[in-house]
Amino acid sequence: MIVLVTGGLGVNGAFVTRQLVERGHRVIVVDRQRDVSLLGPAAEKIDLRHTDILDRDAMAQLMTDQKVDAVIHMAALITGIDEDPLKGFMVNGLGAVQLMDAALASGAKRFVYTSSRAVYGNIVGEHAHPTYRPVDEGQPLEAHSVYDVTKLSGELMGRTFAKLGLEFVALRFSTIYGPGKLVRHGPMGILSRIIENGMLGIPLRLPQGGEERDDIIYVGDVARACVAALEHEKPAHHAYNISSGTGVTLGEFADAVKAHAPGVDFEIGPGLDFFNAGVRYAGVLDNTRAHDDLGFAPQYGLSEGIADYIATMRDLGLSPTAT
Repeated sequence: MIVLVTGGLGVNGAFVTRQLVERGHRVIVVDRQRDVSLLGPAAEKIDLRHTDILDRDAMAQLMTDQKVDAVIHMAALITGIDEDPLKGFMVNGLGAVQLMDAALASGAKRFVYTSSRAVYGNIVGEHAHPTYRPVDEGQPLEAHSVYDVTKLSGELMGRTFAKLGLEFVALRFSTIYGPGKLVRHGPMGILSRIIENGMLGIPLRLPQGGEERDDIIYVGDVARACVAALEHEKPAHHAYNISSGTGVTLGEFADAVKAHAPGVDFEIGPGLDFFNAGVRYAGVLDNTRAHDDLGFAPQYGLSEGIADYIATMRDLGLSPTAT
């Protein structure tokens, strides 16, 4: 299969790109950056383009010329977009819709859209602390930030393009951790801060959030879900929760890190909302639909994910960062 991956050099995109290469697909990566450090040997096996995803005609031409079969859209702005909402929506919202239009016009068959649990907005009631009843795909959708709006608009427009013949699949990821997130995503990399401080043997104090439980998933499982959505003959739904299906506290995560980096002191303050977002995004996502239809089941528990994170950093020659 000829697969175009936008944002294929990013934290999540690189793992997807590597798995696609391993599975024998021809991969075209479109990314504004040139840093291939997260790809490892796979960097030599991809077709890297720096085409602007906002240039609809150029993207349509690229897909047509290369006879692209499917698109996995992972490129997105994450930090700073609430301060520049127009730019955020242009890139994340309009950019996604233009790519869907280009894919349809070029004859691409499937469009895998990397969405987010953010489309559920504020998690409250029985789905929130302290009960954490799992949230399924039937939960009402809402948005509180620019990022939320862009992901939600992408999903809704994707359903429209599905009516026109484009096979559209949205994957709603729970909180993701993986190598490179701390450097690329800054304040969103709390889990990476714990791991990388542990690798360096440096204590870390987080002021709040120790009582919050959140559904976290390792980037290796994120990549597996994207490949499953790509390769499935005919997905039965337009949206799937991709998650571990369990709630974990920062303290439990830190304890799992200590098993790989003994003797490191982690201090985590009480309360909820460890991202200090002002919106209760934390909760557990029900991944039954993805399991039953896509055959997806997470393979990385806490220990396995942290071990792979550390091993991948070393294999790629990436230095941990202390905060």
